[in-house]
Amino acid sequence: MSSFAAIPITTLSKPVSKPRMPLLQCQPRLRPAISCSAVPPEKEQATAGATASSSLKAFSAALALSSILISSAPLPAAADIAGLTPCKESKAFAKREKQALRKLEASLKKYDPDSAPALAIKATMERTKRRFDNYGKFGLLCGADGLPHLIVSGDQRHWGEFITPGLLFLYIAGWIGWVGRSYLIAIRGEKKPTQKEIIIDVPLASKLVFRGFSWPVAAYRELINGDLIAKDV
Repeated sequence: MSSFAAIPITTLSKPVSKPRMPLLQCQPRLRPAISCSAVPPEKEQATAGATASSSLKAFSAALALSSILISSAPLPAAADIAGLTPCKESKAFAKREKQALRKLEASLKKYDPDSAPALAIKATMERTKRRFDNYGKFGLLCGADGLPHLIVSGDQRHWGEFITPGLLFLYIAGWIGWVGRSYLIAIRGEKKPTQKEIIIDVPLASKLVFRGFSWPVAAYRELINGDLIAKDV
């Protein structure tokens, strides 16, 4: 028998080991869930109305706060308008104050100190002093005639003289007018609407007064819907 020669075993004869692959863990991606729900139109309108009402409350509060701040803490006046000087520095303004008080003092001498006319004149003198003091403190500008002048050019330093009171006047006037209009619309379906115009329905009117503060939003909504103006006019 033929003998086989021993073949030396080398490293080349070792089986090649398979490379180890890292284990990948696949996690399923979660898809965003979408839920649909039908909202009734009435509820949607109520939600929109509540949102508008809350925004209007915030706007009204901000407007009132800004008006108070502007009116109560005016900026110091400067002679930035030709021909006008601060009232507290105007000699003609001080002269007018003295003349007004001198006339009241002359009238006061005609009555007994404790009489009703004398007390009324003293109260008028106090109001006159307070009025002239406020003109000087609030930074109003006076002309050569010694009278305060309102600056309506839109200067921010003089907003408290005209623009802020004007906006408040328009808002309050619109409030009153809107409440009256709402009251007439509310009693239009009554059997005797004229009777309720003569004798005011106080509970109904009170309810409408509290609702009337949001009249700018309500007027805009009726304008969009076409209900602001009567169709038969």
